[in-house]
This record gives sequence, C-alpha cells and structure tokens, in this order.
Amino acid sequence: MAAAAALPVREASAGAKAPPRRFETPADLARYTRLSRLAQPLVMAHRGGYKPHVPGYPENSLVSARRVLATGPAMIEVDIRRTRDGVMVPLHDATLDRETTGSGPVDAIRFANFRKLQRRDATGAATEVPTESLADFLDWSADGALLWLDTKDVDPVELVALIRDRRAEARVIVSAYGRAALEAYQAETEALVHFVPLIPAQGLATLADVNAAGLDDARMIGFAGYYVPDVAATQAMRERDIPALLGLDRGDGRLRADQLDPLLYRRAVETGFPMLNTDHYAEVLAILGISGWA
Repeated sequence: MAAAAALPVREASAGAKAPPRRFETPADLARYTRLSRLAQPLVMAHRGGYKPHVPGYPENSLVSARRVLATGPAMIEVDIRRTRDGVMVPLHDATLDRETTGSGPVDAIRFANFRKLQRRDATGAATEVPTESLADFLDWSADGALLWLDTKDVDPVELVALIRDRRAEARVIVSAYGRAALEAYQAETEALVHFVPLIPAQGLATLADVNAAGLDDARMIGFAGYYVPDVAATQAMRERDIPALLGLDRGDGRLRADQLDPLLYRRAVETGFPMLNTDHYAEVLAILGISGWA
C-alpha cells in the first residue's frame, strides 16, 4: 500500500494552549478534515472524554467534555439515544443501569424523569454529575468544541432539525450507519460532514454505494478498522482524499494511562492514519506533541 504523507509528530510546546478551532460553515469543516489538508492528527475523545479508571468523570457528560476542551484539540464523541418522549440524550447503552443511577431501557423513561438521575463514573460509583440532553451539548459546543455524534437510536429528521435549531452544523460530524440512514440524512441536508463505515449488510459495501446514497467524497469520513486497519478499504479512501478513523479505543481503554505504548500512536500517524479514537485522549495528545489546533 502506498504510504500517505506523514503528518508532523512533534514535541509538545510549553505555555498556554491555543484557542479552540471554530468553523464558520459545514463546508469549512469538510475542507479541514480532508486527508490531504490535515496539518496535524485529529484525536477523538471516546464517549465524551471520560477517563477510564479515574473516578468522577462519567462518559458522555459535560463535565468530562469540558475537561477535553480545556486539555487540547480533540474531537469529542457523544453517543445518542432517545427517551420515551423522543428527547435525544447522550448515552451509549440501551439501558440506564451502567451509566446512570436509573434502571431499565432508555426508551422507556420520559425525559423529565431522566433529568432527575445522576451519572455513574468509570468505577460504577454514583456521582453528583447530572444527566443532560443532546441539546445541552450542542449549545455548549458553541464555545469551540467539535462534536462527533455517534447515533445509536435517533431519527435522522429529528437530529438534523435539532442541529439546525442550535445552529451547530459547522461543529458536528454525524455518523450514518447503513444506506437507509445515510439517504435519510441526505434528504434533509447535503451540508453535514458524515462518518460512514462500509457495512455491506446494510447496503454500503463500496464507496460507490455511499455516493449513490447522496454523500460526496468531500463530506465523508470513513472507518479504517480497530487496531489493525482494513488495508484495501483504507487505500481506496486514501486515493479519494477521504480520511479514515482508526479505532484504538477497544484496546487502550483496557489499559491504564501508564501502560500505553507511544510507538503505537506515532506509527499510526506516520503510516497515514491521522484520525485516532482513544480512551486516553490527553496522553495521546502528549505522545503526538499536540497542544493546539493547527
């Protein structure tokens, strides 16, 4: 496989961090994320930037996301589900038990009751961190956060409407799993940047399928795989200037921060994988020498 141009892996600089990167339009965000234009690696803070093995920072919570924004340049992943009355909320699981002080299915609780719950942290302990809505995250992101919305159980029409209502089009990357979902998003707007894994069983086996569903290459972010990339798929995207996310979270989330191997992250970038999903965003930023937005 032809190697992509290596992005800089440099020593972190001392002093105050650069201000957050803001994009005026979704087109600006699309241009910034093209493989040929990336000036530095983009690190994703998995599940809102919670800290594995660290108490007090629940996943998909604003308290964790604020910590990401204060630490350095990272995309902040937010998982999305819907309550019984259709309010979109940041939760990974289909049930409330692991992430909150509630129990039962997320889609069985009304939002007013969801609001009364508290978050649990990575240790399983109940915290004083409140539950929030996706709207809360979108409003907060106006301060300069770049959100990666991982759609678990949402209606594309409703999600696009909420993003528009919060004027957040230029600060979100929206996942689209399968052809039906991607076509639904494109029917609502052709402006958003989308993360689209190739899922043959759901009608997206090739990049041609993605284009046929209405998404052009300039707004697509693909998926390279977990730890060991899909070489053929990644090369096909690389030839069309489409960046691909390499998922490292399934491995490094099981490790303590002091167990990370810096070579893994540096080699990933050097071999042409500049988008990394990790449970240790702060440590990875330090390993790659990133302290501000390029």
